Amino acid sequence: MKKIALILLSLVLSNFAFADGLNPNELTYVVSMSVNEKTAAQIDDFSAFYQALVEGNEPGTLAWQFYRGADEKIYLIERYADSDAALQHVTNISPGGIQEKEFGDFSDHFVIEKLIIHGTPSTRLVESLEAVGLPLEFRSTISGYSRN
Repeated sequence: MKKIALILLSLVLSNFAFADGLNPNELTYVVSMSVNEKTAAQIDDFSAFYQALVEGNEPGTLAWQFYRGADEKIYLIERYADSDAALQHVTNISPGGIQEKEFGDFSDHFVIEKLIIHGTPSTRLVESLEAVGLPLEFRSTISGYSRN
């Protein structure tokens, strides 16, 4: 009976933690990129292909959306359930990962100029991103909500 009471209490507390609609572990990336000598049609086709690839291989990725700015830059919004989900993406695109080749194609289409991470990433995730050498910026959460 004590076990059941503890399980119920855990469920209630975990739901209370998300009562304001904020998953404190969620991460949102905003990636600014320039186009690497490709036509708009090539960028559109590749973007559709790549987002479908991520959607099919990364269940912890909540959103993956490409946008074109008036400045002709491409902006990518990535949402992850948590740092482990974001690490899964890093693993997938790394040498030997299931998306290694496609990430090479990604790099053939885009030049990443800045990666802004919103939320509180784990130390392991930060270290893995720093090891890649991407230009990183971090933004900590103040308040908000997120719907899945």
